[in-house]
Amino acid sequence: MFESLKTPRFRVQSPFLQQLRGRIGKLGLRLLLVLVPLFFLRACVMTYVPPGMVGVRQISYGTGKGLQKKPVTPGYHREVSGYEKIHTFPRDLQVVEFTDSPAESGAGHRQMPAIKVPTVDGYPVDVDVSVLYQIKDPYKVAKKFGFGKGYEESVVIRFTDFLVKRYLGDLLAEQFYHETRLAKVAALRADLAKLLADNGLALADVLIRQYDYPETFQKLTEQKKIQDQSVLVNQQLAKQAEVQTRLNQTIAEGKNLINVKSSELNAQITEIDARKDLYERQKHAEGDLLIKSAEANGTEQINRALEGAGSAKLLKLRRGLALLDSIRGPIYITEDPTDLGRISSEKPEKKQ
Repeated sequence: MFESLKTPRFRVQSPFLQQLRGRIGKLGLRLLLVLVPLFFLRACVMTYVPPGMVGVRQISYGTGKGLQKKPVTPGYHREVSGYEKIHTFPRDLQVVEFTDSPAESGAGHRQMPAIKVPTVDGYPVDVDVSVLYQIKDPYKVAKKFGFGKGYEESVVIRFTDFLVKRYLGDLLAEQFYHETRLAKVAALRADLAKLLADNGLALADVLIRQYDYPETFQKLTEQKKIQDQSVLVNQQLAKQAEVQTRLNQTIAEGKNLINVKSSELNAQITEIDARKDLYERQKHAEGDLLIKSAEANGTEQINRALEGAGSAKLLKLRRGLALLDSIRGPIYITEDPTDLGRISSEKPEKKQ
């Protein structure tokens, strides 16, 4: 019953389509006969080295048996199956992170625990370190450590851990933030670069990124820093007091100097005033002397003149003028005012 419900199949009956299918089938078969051997041949005699990788050729038998020193660059290269093999290594920059925090490690980086550095004063410090390196000589790496990543464990991790503990372990815990650490890190970088170069690797850089101290050291450090700061504050206050004392002393010396200079200046002014007064008195005396001398000379000249001709008449005239000066009120002249004899003989009338 169910067979009658099946959908009937229809097939287009066309000579052209049948002929086309036959040709396509034959062409596909021929291509398979050609391409399959080629793919098989390629897989047996060729290989591809991708970009960012470098290879080293290993020959299994024959006169050139063993590893070849010449590196194999990216691209297609000969690799006869069973006779030789090309082993590849990463050629780009590789990173090993020594840290206890996954957030501090990048994707694709080898992560190791932070390096515990035993310091001189007995406080272990957890140090986060990043080592950046490249494979410089794949032949030397393959010869010493094989074709895996054994070089990373045997060289990079082992030497980095040893050198960090060796160089930074000579420091005090608090010197990790001191300039002394820079010299230690520089020596560490130089030694690590030499050790990596001896094993076919090239060091790009080694970064000391972070330090974690024990809690006990943290507390002691904080207390010590507080004490150091208190000492510094007291020293600064003492210096400030000393400076203030010097300032007060300088101010007092300045005031004394001003007073001394003021006294000297006042003395100079007093002396100058005394000299001025003396000079004025001298000049006044000299002037008075000259005036008196001139008056005396004039009197002498007048006396001499009175002794000459007409002196009697001049004398009468002077006496008359003196008399006129002594008279008060209006004067009515009716007679000769020069007649002194008459004037002198008259007596003044009494006032009623």
